[in-house]
Amino acid sequence: MKKIKKHLKTVNMNYFQHMYLGWKIGLELILSFITIIVHSINPAWFEYSTSKRIERLYNKIIKKR
Repeated sequence: MKKIKKHLKTVNMNYFQHMYLGWKIGLELILSFITIIVHSINPAWFEYSTSKRIERLYNKIIKKR
């Protein structure tokens, strides 16, 4: 329990904010997985979608620190 509280304090979030962000990022990663699989089958589709989404996620996570 101490590790959880310490982590939440470090990221300046409460439990539900942290859970919401985790679910949101998880969903984004699932969508990225789907688009990259489709792109591997047909390179003309989702040319930059996955890389842009991952870049946005990275920037969002870094800003939360």
